[in-house]
Amino acid sequence: MLHQRYKDLYFLLIAKATWPNYWMKKLRHAGRSLNGHRLDLHLGCGPKYLPGFVNIDANPMQKTDIWLDVRCGLPFASNSVDSIYSTHMIEHLYPDELEKLLRECARVVKAEGGMRIIVPSLSNAILAFQENRHDWFYDNFPRHFDSLGGRFSNFVFCDGQHRTAFDFSYLDEVLRKAGFREVVESAEGQSRLYGETVPAFEPGDAVGLPHSVYVEAFK
Repeated sequence: MLHQRYKDLYFLLIAKATWPNYWMKKLRHAGRSLNGHRLDLHLGCGPKYLPGFVNIDANPMQKTDIWLDVRCGLPFASNSVDSIYSTHMIEHLYPDELEKLLRECARVVKAEGGMRIIVPSLSNAILAFQENRHDWFYDNFPRHFDSLGGRFSNFVFCDGQHRTAFDFSYLDEVLRKAGFREVVESAEGQSRLYGETVPAFEPGDAVGLPHSVYVEAFK
């Protein structure tokens, strides 16, 4: 497994390489939405390409609509985006990078639009740890641990890949600071922003003690 320090260097170089693409897209989308139609962004799409969305990722090995490191900014006009969707991505950003990206999200989203964010749940991980629930920490990625403490660390820090951890209150704070006026907690399969068309993330995670916290923010 490639050490995180080398991944950091790789994505730093990727960020620089995507700058020309950022400016090309910025010029293309200046002052308008995409061909006058809905503009729904999927940030950090990874292998989960969503039809109907503009899928954005920095990894050139993934299927994307726009190859871009979102730390560079979002190449769209202010108040031109209908929605932004992101799953298990912003926890990989440092606090200053997160603040910058969320300000960009608030800038480009329309007044009646919003943003749906899904991240690992710090509060539920703490509850599972306190209740001695080894089974809750079922995922052995990126490393295998038998101990409860090792599994907790694996979930929260992800071998150094996660720069921060979130509960609802923390997301509420940073989203409001970025310019969103309303922040609400949501759930798997439930969405005020997308209604019945909300993309599925972890269908089996809707009951009990979810592994993720789901939040929607509105301007």
